[in-house]
Amino acid sequence: MSRTVDVQSAPRRDTYRILSSLVVPRPIAWVLTLGASGSANLAPFSSFMGIFSPPALAVTFGRRRDGSLKDTHRNLRERREAVVHIADASSLEALHASGEEVAAEVSELALLGLATLPSDVVAPPRLVGVPTALECRLREEHHLDDSSDLVVLDVLRAHVDERIWNDELGCADAERWEPVCRLVGGVNNGPNYALLGRRITLGTSRLPSEKA
Repeated sequence: MSRTVDVQSAPRRDTYRILSSLVVPRPIAWVLTLGASGSANLAPFSSFMGIFSPPALAVTFGRRRDGSLKDTHRNLRERREAVVHIADASSLEALHASGEEVAAEVSELALLGLATLPSDVVAPPRLVGVPTALECRLREEHHLDDSSDLVVLDVLRAHVDERIWNDELGCADAERWEPVCRLVGGVNNGPNYALLGRRITLGTSRLPSEKA
């Protein structure tokens, strides 16, 4: 037996919860942007994926109930730049806290006491102590419906902490860090998180030479 849901006709809140419980684990984009006044905004988004050719990221931004843009989305439209971080377990509490909505002029960085470094090619700075930071510029935006938009960001620079970099592989080593991912909310509707956990290596993919 299986439970079947017509996701096209179900209420939006139900379809969000169902799909977000199935498309797991979801990486979290911890996005730092600057507002028109220069105030830094930091917020997490788990509707996010990597695009590897060309090097880019895709982020879905939901809108507020009144249809207005969230601060991160508005900042991207105005200044067209962002730094996307991938947090690890050491930053989980700060990442979680930054999900609270505050006034646009309030900086989550100041409230959380987070330090930054200048970026190389974009105006928004990058966080100190977070293992990865991707400097990005807005490529294009696609209106999906009245409640959400898909934004594509070109990745210009990748900053990777030495502690997770593997010279032999020429990239970050999955064995050396615990990136945070998002699961569906718990019974109290608060976010649930997970770490990368057990790694499995199987070698080259091969199908059986003959059907059994």
